Amino acid sequence: MPFAHPHRRSQAFTLLELLTVMGVVAVLMTITITIIRGAKQRASLAQARSELAILVQALEEYKRHYGDYPWTGPSTALNVRVTGTVGPGLTTVPARLLNALIGVYGPKDFTTRLNGPMFADVDKLTLEVPFSTPTAVTTNLRTTFAVPTGTPPTKPPANNSFVDPWGNRYLYFYKSVPLPGRPAVTWAAPSFVLYSAGPDGAATLLPGANGLFAAANQTTGDNADNIYADKLP
Repeated sequence: MPFAHPHRRSQAFTLLELLTVMGVVAVLMTITITIIRGAKQRASLAQARSELAILVQALEEYKRHYGDYPWTGPSTALNVRVTGTVGPGLTTVPARLLNALIGVYGPKDFTTRLNGPMFADVDKLTLEVPFSTPTAVTTNLRTTFAVPTGTPPTKPPANNSFVDPWGNRYLYFYKSVPLPGRPAVTWAAPSFVLYSAGPDGAATLLPGANGLFAAANQTTGDNADNIYADKLP
């Protein structure tokens, strides 16, 4: 009868134990990463809803002051994803929204600068070009941001926008400013349309010139994870 080598059996058993432990650790790591990602995602969703609420409040205060919301319209929409500067020229929705809410422009006129009140608390929102990088946008120094200058005093426009927790621009639509010689499209939505494209940063089939989504396009495809602002009563 051959002699057994307990030492070899012990080594084999130890290797099996090691592989088992490694497998358990891998499973636990996967579960932990999933939980952390889920927690971060929930935190980002909560932040987006909070920021949308801040913007809604600012828009309502803007309307109380000027009698209407900023007219920006889908004809001047900008890509959701930040792939370049938001300006220059302030011809895009995100830039117009920000400049209206910091008191630079009235509801329809995005040419004549004003010295209006601050409607949005920018310190509670995230800017596309943060104050920490003033060289990217010359008017984005915290000490001069929305501070009137000249005689009469007017606020300097900022080539900037509000972005969501995923770094994408908030989308805002409300009445197209009519082109010269063309009538404005009748706005059929009950109010403005304001939302985040959500975690995937994708939004297609944006509302038409009348402010309405077609069929189920608001909640399907790339729009399924969009986060919409709740209109204040």
